[in-house]
Amino acid sequence: MSDAVDVALTGARHVREGARGAFSLCRPPGHHAAADYMGGYCYINNAAVAAQSFLDAGAKRVAILDVDYHHGNGTQSIFYHRSDVLFASLHGDPRTEYPFFLGHADETGTGAGLGYNANFPLQPGTAWADYTVALDAACARVADYAPDALVVSLGVDTFEEDPISQFKLRSADYLRIGEAIGRLGKPTLFVMEGGYAVAAIGVNAMNVLTGFESV
Repeated sequence: MSDAVDVALTGARHVREGARGAFSLCRPPGHHAAADYMGGYCYINNAAVAAQSFLDAGAKRVAILDVDYHHGNGTQSIFYHRSDVLFASLHGDPRTEYPFFLGHADETGTGAGLGYNANFPLQPGTAWADYTVALDAACARVADYAPDALVVSLGVDTFEEDPISQFKLRSADYLRIGEAIGRLGKPTLFVMEGGYAVAAIGVNAMNVLTGFESV
């Protein structure tokens, strides 16, 4: 578990030192872990720790964009009351998908964090035509926030052949996801989250990175 956090922090360091982007291949994943609970194979929230490391090193604002099929409930919980981290998530509708209790569109933050949490729950069977609308909206929120750094919780369980998920993205669509993130023009750390169509994980994750690099 500590090794996964170290990988995320090493990626963050490369970005702080001037890399346009870095990819942290973290196992186990982390976005279901909060400050006071664990879940979904997640024990330490790698993306959240990396985001905090940017702030500790002098960043004023950090955005986290979560594109895993399952809502990053742990990440939301950690930053829900804060304005120095924007959390935006595209995911399966929590009325029917894990983690069930968080991830609804009306969850927008509380206290100082009000307005800095943006959820985009999507229906089973969502393919690129509808996914790209939500992705554009999430990216617009990130752009408006103007973060000093961007952390992407990169899950590729949105793939059409994923055995436990219900979206219908194809491998070519991950190139477009990477391009959309690249167009934001922010120093970006990708932190690996879920993906269960084992033969396709590498192709789809690489397509995101290739799309990012092409912009």
